[in-house]
Amino acid sequence: MKRVLAAVMIALIAVSTPSLTNAAGVIDEQYSLNSQTDNRSKIGVLFEENVDTLRMPSLLYSYSWDKRSIPNVISYCNSLNDQACASAEFLKYYALMPPCKTSNEVDCIESIYAVAPGAPARIKGIYKESIPEKVVNSYKADPDNGLPQGSVSGVWEIPNIKHGGGTTNFVGIVSRVGSLKRNGANWVAQPPGSDPWGSGDFRAAIYPVNVVRDSRYKANVSQISKASNGSMSMGINHPSQLPFDVCAIVGDGVCALRQTFPEDIKFGMVIRFSKVINGWMHGRIDSPEIDYELTSYGTRVDMKGQSTRVPILAGWVDPSSFAAQEKQRIGQISVGQSTYPGASGDYSMEMLSMWARVLKDRAVANPSQWIFYNLPDRDIEAASSCIKNSKTLAGFVTTNSTTYTATPPIYNEQTGTLDYKVASPHLLPDGKVFQGKYNLYIDSKVARCIYKFSSAPISASVSITSSDGGQQSVATTVVKETSGWLHLSAAGFTFSSPTLKVKLTQDASAVAVTPTPSATPSASAEPAPQASIAPVAKKSTITCVKGKMTKKVTATSPKCPAGYKKKA
Repeated sequence: MKRVLAAVMIALIAVSTPSLTNAAGVIDEQYSLNSQTDNRSKIGVLFEENVDTLRMPSLLYSYSWDKRSIPNVISYCNSLNDQACASAEFLKYYALMPPCKTSNEVDCIESIYAVAPGAPARIKGIYKESIPEKVVNSYKADPDNGLPQGSVSGVWEIPNIKHGGGTTNFVGIVSRVGSLKRNGANWVAQPPGSDPWGSGDFRAAIYPVNVVRDSRYKANVSQISKASNGSMSMGINHPSQLPFDVCAIVGDGVCALRQTFPEDIKFGMVIRFSKVINGWMHGRIDSPEIDYELTSYGTRVDMKGQSTRVPILAGWVDPSSFAAQEKQRIGQISVGQSTYPGASGDYSMEMLSMWARVLKDRAVANPSQWIFYNLPDRDIEAASSCIKNSKTLAGFVTTNSTTYTATPPIYNEQTGTLDYKVASPHLLPDGKVFQGKYNLYIDSKVARCIYKFSSAPISASVSITSSDGGQQSVATTVVKETSGWLHLSAAGFTFSSPTLKVKLTQDASAVAVTPTPSATPSASAEPAPQASIAPVAKKSTITCVKGKMTKKVTATSPKCPAGYKKKA
């Protein structure tokens, strides 16, 4: 088992946090782009974490490719052997995980909990209510063939942990997404992101909520409809008469209305997966800690950390605000309509830089979030082979930037750095300059593989380069190695679109080898002890002599090679 420890406990009691409000007097967690009604002659945008897969109800359906290479939905399926889907080549599933009822159940949420400062014992949540009450398009799970069970999400009560809304209610959501391909009489699970919808295979989130009951709320429902190109597509319909996007989950007559996380409280979630979760994770958690264990049934993930505030850039503007070239990049957005570029990837960051100019480089809200998920395989293609070939979790990144590079940091051979890009509005809603946070965790063996380092201790540094090429100073940086993980973090940098550069170094006297990424451990395997490192130390150079030969050695603690003596 691997454990990441990256936070200092502070002796405080659990308290409720007053909610921030935006200009409309609504708390930041309940910001809605559609609250502005005077938009008939404008176009809108919303840069926020994409939570569509968290809102999608559980279902299984079949699809195929037509002659135009367009996916065409065929039918809902009630199992892998459903005759209604017998002619299909592919199946697609969305599966919301239920709470685990037994010790051997898989594809479920084992627990949701909180840890108060000064009190290391976990306060476990108690499952209270499912929202909605049942799965409309239910199906029979088959974990052995890659099909997890699909259920509904729900509300948990964490005793004595009050959020900004004054209650102890929290929603926990884990959504699995994936495709299976027919192979004769069997079905074979496809790599995450190999299907046309292209997401990773899970997302997990915790939301503080107040349960509001009103008959105008309706459960989200899936719907097969004919697309403009003639193909049949799967979508989601939101029949609620009240805004649904401010609800963490919504059902018939009920909304789990989002609230503000309490400060200084860590929240955690333990998830059991019926498959090996490897590759790369990313998300919105401050000072994250993870227990990652490969088990006999698949993977057990225990993620813990504080919530983090992530600014939202959004608004409605006159199309004439954009230059002609910018209008081409925006695409065909009709007046009165809005676009959602997402929060991760190069496209999202490019669009944010363009929209930030017309929206005065200022966020409209700064909500608290706790969310993490893994990358589709195709988003790891550009990463180092050391990451791609890892049979376990290679690493994960968390940040509070509005948009960011979700892929693993790219190794820059010219500078010898792992580069990672972020982009956010420069200002918060109150006019203050936004301060960025960044956490990188990478498997120690993977890091050594990338740099062709030996198992000897390594040092690291974190630098921030602004979009104009200038260097930023940061308020704090952390560099350490523990329990098989290398952890690097930076905080206090500013935006709009800086690049974070991580550089690893090793003493010249260390023997260079090329370690391979860790192989899949057994269910009971423990990682080998790893050398710990301290923040980067200043290097010095000494001159060594052997007869008429001299040699200079540069290192943090330079020593002469065997047979040489240090020159006085």
